[in-house]
Amino acid sequence: MPLSQLNFPNELTALIKIKYEEEKEWVFDAVRNKWLVCTPEEWVRQHAVQYLIAKKYSLYHLQIETGLITGFNQKRSDLIANVDGKPVVLVECKSPHVKLSQETFNQAFNYNNTIGAKTIWLTNGLQNLYWDCQSAQQLTELPGPL
Repeated sequence: MPLSQLNFPNELTALIKIKYEEEKEWVFDAVRNKWLVCTPEEWVRQHAVQYLIAKKYSLYHLQIETGLITGFNQKRSDLIANVDGKPVVLVECKSPHVKLSQETFNQAFNYNNTIGAKTIWLTNGLQNLYWDCQSAQQLTELPGPL
């Protein structure tokens, strides 16, 4: 299956390592330091990782699939960027064929009630939505670390 063209700069895509093995596409996750099957959502997540690094967030302060409890349910966040040990960006990644919707936002907002990040970023690789949780306003771009 060919990898989807996403709405990220080509120079970020070029930084993502891909290999073909066992008739599958694999992507290297620099955060977890391992090769993963390249699902459409993982392809988006690895672009989000590179974008955060380009925005000056530290690779070593990114967390992927962190467990959290919302109500009585055990969930996993897609990606969190931390600064000074505190979560500042919660990223909810979706496959490119999944439309970003109120339901997607509600999911991320629910996760963020537990995490407490300043910013929520929703992405399906084609569309990127940023929400400032402190001012309750949509942003036009992702802020860098403060």
